[in-house]
Amino acid sequence: MKRGPHVLGIDEGPFVKGQSERVPVVGALCEGASLLEAVARSDFPVDGAGATEFLIEWIGALRAAASLQAIALGGITFAGLGIIDVRALSDALATPVLVVTRRPPDNARLQQALAAANLLERFPIAERSPAALRTDDGLYLAHAGCDPEQALELLRATQGKAKLPEPLRIAHLIATAWVRGESHGRV
Repeated sequence: MKRGPHVLGIDEGPFVKGQSERVPVVGALCEGASLLEAVARSDFPVDGAGATEFLIEWIGALRAAASLQAIALGGITFAGLGIIDVRALSDALATPVLVVTRRPPDNARLQQALAAANLLERFPIAERSPAALRTDDGLYLAHAGCDPEQALELLRATQGKAKLPEPLRIAHLIATAWVRGESHGRV
């Protein structure tokens, strides 16, 4: 039986703007699309600064850090208006990072949100993000630390019945259940 890549999907739980101070963060480590191997949790301040540094430290401290073959994120924003520097994350952990979304990135909308929150100094991080390519199944995939072919191979190897990578989907389900008592919404 062929083994799949070890990919850590990371998602944060839902929060209420203006009421929540911190957001739960969940990591789900899967081998390919069918085997959940580990789950990790932490938390991060809503709209907090230093999202990239937090992830570097948190992921680097995980027992499974040495076995990671990729990290999957559901976007470059984190816990509201925290911005992840995808290239810096990949470089620091010497691991490919995939950013997988259903919609194309909208930097104009992000810039407006950052300006409204008086956090516009974070926008250059978003501008440095790798370009997202539309996949055959309608997802948008940006990547750092690997070439486009390897990024697509990692994506395909972690997709089960759903379009999104299983590690990311599972992290989303757990993070949502952590906050709301059960998972719901489209994953």
